[in-house]
Amino acid sequence: MPLLRPLSRRCLASRGPIAALLLALSLAAPAQGAPAAGAQPAAAEQQPGKSPQNKRRAARRSSVDGDGESRAARSARSKEKAQERAGKKRAAKRDDASRAERGGTDADADERKLLSKGAPNRGRLTGAVRLRSSRHLKTREGARTWGLPVLVKTLRRAAYQVAKKHGDSALLVGDLSARTGGALDGHNSHQTGRDADVGFYVVNSKGKNLRTDRFVAFDDEGNAIGLPGARFDDARNWALVQALLEDRQAGVKYLFVTDALRARLLAHAAKKRVPAELRARAAAAMMSPRDADLHNDHFHIRVMCPPSMRGACIEESLARPACAADEAKQPLASAAPAATDTDIYGVPSTAAPTVTDGARAAAAPAAVNAPATAAPAAVNAPATAAPAAATPSAASGGRSIAPLAPR
Repeated sequence: MPLLRPLSRRCLASRGPIAALLLALSLAAPAQGAPAAGAQPAAAEQQPGKSPQNKRRAARRSSVDGDGESRAARSARSKEKAQERAGKKRAAKRDDASRAERGGTDADADERKLLSKGAPNRGRLTGAVRLRSSRHLKTREGARTWGLPVLVKTLRRAAYQVAKKHGDSALLVGDLSARTGGALDGHNSHQTGRDADVGFYVVNSKGKNLRTDRFVAFDDEGNAIGLPGARFDDARNWALVQALLEDRQAGVKYLFVTDALRARLLAHAAKKRVPAELRARAAAAMMSPRDADLHNDHFHIRVMCPPSMRGACIEESLARPACAADEAKQPLASAAPAATDTDIYGVPSTAAPTVTDGARAAAAPAAVNAPATAAPAAVNAPATAAPAAATPSAASGGRSIAPLAPR
């Protein structure tokens, strides 16, 4: 509008209507930069040093000057606490890694030095790890499930492999060892953390997986004893054997099982065209020892001594003294007439054996006071004569059958 004033003056001199309009507009609009009446500069209202920015700067300067030491101390304490928390986290991670490597938590592990000392039937155990139930593995109620980490991890991996291959599977595990090893009631071995009893997988009459909370015994045909309609699951049980033998970290040495079930598993493997090398390894690992319990309701798994324990760990069981063997045989001999199960060679315990002339002559000194018809029962004969009275049969190939010892 200030530009219009010279123009309006010239137009006013001409006294035209346009000139009058321009004059009115120039008078109505104030000049640019001219302050309005009664208005005061903003800078006049704010004195130097009183602006918000200056106030904040002054507050910071005063805090540094007046409370500088306390702020430094607080900062140092906060750094120390942060370092302490970081150290605790690192220590916790190391502990977790160590426990995971050992196979359990604080409550599941013996913190002493890991050692399997002695033989499976005469030894001790330290640093044991406890096997607990999981999605694919179930420990039997009341089972003693302490063992070497290598055994515990082997069972977990094998159960997972079977479930991964066949689905809806849970491996039932019985006794391993006591926490400190040593004699375990009901077993002749299981003293050094290298042995485990594992139940068989079972299917029902329709071929569906059947979970049980106890070991199920099977006859030579694969039919369950005491569980009508249930059968031996060839596929899953072979998958378990295969997983154990193919596990490079396991070092499985033996798989104790009856001869009949061993034959079923090998026949299934041949039917599935399993490589001959693996079938040969399975045939060598699976066996039915003469001085062991009848393994018709579970696998007895034994792993090798870890390389770091070869000096203290003994691979094979030690021979028992004669007196201990007689004591173990005596209750079995006295209970023989009441037994109904068959031994590992298929000879019924209650069946009167056919005594050959040679066997009768050998048993005659031990049965002087017993009638000839009562010789098999050995009524008046001492318990130690039971091995001599054991009778050859066709199933045993003419061999004398020794009484079975406890597991």
